[in-house]
This record gives sequence, structure tokens and C-alpha cells, in this order.
Amino acid sequence: MDRTNANGTEAAAGTGFFDDVVEEMGETAEGALPGIDAATTRACLAAPFGVPVELFPDLYLVRVPLPHNPLKALNSYLVLSDDRTTIVDVGFNHPACEEALDRALAALGRTWDGVEIVLTHSHPDHTGNLDRIYRDGMAVLANLHSFQEVENLQDMEAHVFDPLLLKAATPHQSGLCFEKGKPTLHVSAELLPLKNQPAVTFLREGDVHRAGPYAFEVLETPGHDPWHICLYEPSLKALIAGDHVLERITPSIASWFPAYNALEEFLTSLGKVRDLDVARVLPAHGAMFGDLRGRVMQLIEHHEDRLQEIYDLVAEGHDDIVSISSHAKWRYDNWREWPLDQKFFSMGETMAHLIYLVCEGKLKQTICGDEYRFELP
Repeated sequence: MDRTNANGTEAAAGTGFFDDVVEEMGETAEGALPGIDAATTRACLAAPFGVPVELFPDLYLVRVPLPHNPLKALNSYLVLSDDRTTIVDVGFNHPACEEALDRALAALGRTWDGVEIVLTHSHPDHTGNLDRIYRDGMAVLANLHSFQEVENLQDMEAHVFDPLLLKAATPHQSGLCFEKGKPTLHVSAELLPLKNQPAVTFLREGDVHRAGPYAFEVLETPGHDPWHICLYEPSLKALIAGDHVLERITPSIASWFPAYNALEEFLTSLGKVRDLDVARVLPAHGAMFGDLRGRVMQLIEHHEDRLQEIYDLVAEGHDDIVSISSHAKWRYDNWREWPLDQKFFSMGETMAHLIYLVCEGKLKQTICGDEYRFELP
């Protein structure tokens, strides 16, 4: 799921609130970064949805709309082979997303015959459109053995976050209802899992996926999503980065399991890409950019600052997820009145930073039933 949260980070499926500036594509930089052609960058930013912009021979960027979402658009990448069209990431389960890809294929003289889908990760703004565009026999490639993995994880996480959402909800909180006496969070449709589960070809670290004239090296980069991958093309010095590294948005890192250190995974994954020979980063949202190492260092600094803030809140006596999240600094004030899905994202991110501090030995964690408590050792 890919979302913009209340502290400026990008949440798993796009839903809007945080302290980094989240700018619409038309308002971002004009391409004056190393490795970026300004005219191409401007063409990408200005392109109507579904209109391909050629980045390299046989490799195109296509903007796919994300309706009712602050991220505004997904950057989908199309690579043309003689008998195959590779599409990297496909958008929400929404007719506008399907229409954009239909339009792009028609503009390139292609049809859905011979299309293969490569997914950078499992979040619905990257995968949901499969419920609309999938045809029998279509190849789908990802760092997943099956989409059942995603569903299983969501089911397990619900045992942790459902009780927390109950505590975070105001008496008339929008989005929370009870079904058969059980709390249920009603979120935007784009956050829902796939209705259908197509077979997936597993991509792992070190695999080389050939598309058109290019050989993309698969890099496993978990953190924002446990199944996240980037695609590195050394001859182009280009990195299709998914949501791992974005130009202006900090990808959200969330965990709902006390034993799962998602932030450590993310920081390790940042280290994996930091020193790649990359002239152009092709992200899933926002503008292309060139200074990969510089942006990686900014992200690391952001999380170091966040860790210190979370530690200080615990030191001040805030000992549970709701209290810590509600007192943390976010882009918008009045946490108690936030929509419940925004509270969900913020608590998941808070938990990820707390778990990191526990694993570092800087905090102690106590679990008793539905209660998660944190204190200094």
C-alpha cells in the first residue's frame, strides 16, 4: 500500500497527511539535477494521464491517475520488446487506471496480447488494477510467491491494530463500525487487497529480468513493503525505484508486529542502493531525479530525527502507541480528530520506530494481552 501520511511520509496506499512537503507533479523540480534531461523531465511532469513519454529507446513513462488520493499519480513504466510489452506497476482497481493503460498501449501500437506485469511491491496503488486488466495467461512477476502472502499478513496484523484503533477512535469516529460485535475499519477502496489472485512468477535478489533491449537486475529492498524490489539497469545507469526512494516524499515504514523490525530492513535496503552507479532514478511517484546518494542520506537523517523524537516521548512518560502517536509532531495538528485511517498509518509508523529502539536496547517493551507498553530500560 502506498500513502501520504500526516508527517509527510508516503503511506502504503496514498491517503494524505505529513511534515515533508508533498508536491503535485506539476509543481516539482524542473530537472536541473545530475543525469536528468530537463526537457524530458518537463514532458513527464506535464504529460496527460495515459500518454507515453519516451525516456530511453523502447522505455516509456506513463502517468496513471490515483483518483481521490493526494499522491495524484503513479508512474508506470512500459518497456517494448518485439513480441512483448512489459508494464511495471499498474495503479488502483479503478476505471481511470485501466483507461490510462489502455490509452498508453494504443498510443504505442500495442494491445493487451503479450503484456507482462512486473510489480515493485504489493501495495494496491501498484497492484489493484490487476483485478481489471488481468487476462488468462498474462505473466505477473514480483517478489511474491502468492498474493495469499499479503492477505495472510493483513489478517495477522489486524489482531494487533484492531484493538489499537478502538482506543484511538473518538466516540463518533468516521470509518469505524462494528460487524458481529467486532470493530472494523472501513478504508478507501484503494487500500483493499486484490479480489482475484493471479499466479505470480517469483523474482529474487540477483535475478536479471530482460525486457526489450535491457537487462534489469532485481534488488530486494524490503522496508516500505516486505516484498519491495527495485530494478537496476546498469547500461542506462537507471533505477526503477518503486516507492523505495522518492524525490520529495518519505516512504512510510510501518510495523504491527513487535518482532518485525521494518525500519531496520528499510535502512539496510537504503544502504544497498546508496552507492549504485545511477544517473537517473525512476520513482513510482513524483519527478525523476539524479542524486540518489544525497536523497538516501536525507531519508536516513529523517528517521534518525524521528527515532530521537520517539525516544524522548517515552522518556517523558508516554508509554503506549496511542499516547506516543498523538503527541508526536506531524504535518497536521489535533491528532485526536484525524480520520481513523490516518491514525492507522501514524500508529503503524510509530510502532516501527519503537520496535527499532527496542531492538537497539534503548527501550523496553511489555506486552500484556492487547496492551503494548514502552519504557526506558
